[in-house]
Amino acid sequence: MVRSSVPSSRRVCKGFTLIELLVVIAIIAILAAILFPVFAQAREKARAITCVSNMKQLALGWLMYVQDYDETNPLTALCTGCSDTGGQIYWLENIEPYVKSGGHSSDLREKASIFVCPNYNVAAPYPTDEAGNKATNIDPTGENGNMPVGRWPLTSYAPNFSVTTAWWALGQSWAGENANVGTLASIGKPGQQIMLAENHDCCVETWGGGGDNNWTESRRHSKGMNYAIMDGHAKWYPGPTPQYGADSNGEALGTPVATNIKNRPNAPIFFFPRAGE
Repeated sequence: MVRSSVPSSRRVCKGFTLIELLVVIAIIAILAAILFPVFAQAREKARAITCVSNMKQLALGWLMYVQDYDETNPLTALCTGCSDTGGQIYWLENIEPYVKSGGHSSDLREKASIFVCPNYNVAAPYPTDEAGNKATNIDPTGENGNMPVGRWPLTSYAPNFSVTTAWWALGQSWAGENANVGTLASIGKPGQQIMLAENHDCCVETWGGGGDNNWTESRRHSKGMNYAIMDGHAKWYPGPTPQYGADSNGEALGTPVATNIKNRPNAPIFFFPRAGE
């Protein structure tokens, strides 16, 4: 029988040295630094997809409502003994039967997730953007004559006011095209005109750029925002850079989205005017 030349009592199990352990830890740290942003981007992409799916369903619900009401778009707000704090029925309740989301109130706490963007709480720059442009419709303090953030109705999505109207604008000479309800026949470019845009705080409708509420959400999803269009489709478009910057016509900078198609005739989507010209 051949015996080992090394006594069993003298055999030593070799482990990792300190240098080897540090190398392994460094490799793990490098991999984590590479992969964590990828995971974060994947989660954000999933939230953006959920949001655009919400908008697609809301757009289809909107169009089904239109077919049942003589091709007339729902008002952003109806008056039932209106006051500043109540008595209004918002567009969400009008299309509620067509999206079957549950709830019978415009209060988002009683709504299913279809009315809430997964990135609803992503904060917009305040008080200025990266170029020093002031946010004109965000006022957490309620100072300067503005309402504080947190006021009613706080909807995740808001209708483009150009394609519809509200009770307080009906028949008013100053309201222009919004003195009348919007109909499908009145929409000049349904494949380009915005139906719904993302929203936060003010107001129950959106008026496009010019410092209004769509700018504060315009980079909610990977520096862009989702929109639902009047023909029923929904799509992401990049937001402005800087966020609150504007040209001489009041159009947001660095984004293809137009507030008024007259200012950007080649814009893929736009807010105003209703006739599309």
